Amino acid sequence: MGARRKTRVLLLAAAVMCGALLAAVAITTRDAGTTDSTSVDTPEHAAQQRCERDVVSRMVTPSTAKVSDITVTDTRLDPEVMDLFALLSGGSLNGIDHSRISVRSVGGVVEVPSEVGGALRDPFTCRAYFVDGDLVDTLVVFDHDH
Repeated sequence: MGARRKTRVLLLAAAVMCGALLAAVAITTRDAGTTDSTSVDTPEHAAQQRCERDVVSRMVTPSTAKVSDITVTDTRLDPEVMDLFALLSGGSLNGIDHSRISVRSVGGVVEVPSEVGGALRDPFTCRAYFVDGDLVDTLVVFDHDH
């Protein structure tokens, strides 16, 4: 019976080791990007990143600007009002069939230190334009001049 018990202990130890190895592999590869949807550059993520960059770059002191309260929504192309500038001659969407254009609207607040020591908070809206799924341009609108 000693040999049989020793075999069981070895099999049990091997099973525990295999389980531990599988758990370690699962934990290690969990962040490899194979199933994590945040690692995929979705149109929403691309729009947010580009709009945040464009907003901050328009500040007098970009290094001190902080963007918060971000929302990203799918929206319709508005060739009559909001998107007219981008569609006009010289605009990045000039001459492109409107059915190929999709738009993400990114809203938020940019905060920058004021000259008197406080902080100025300014809401913004950014329109991110995609043609056939590729981000081609943005239009940033602030509540105040910058």
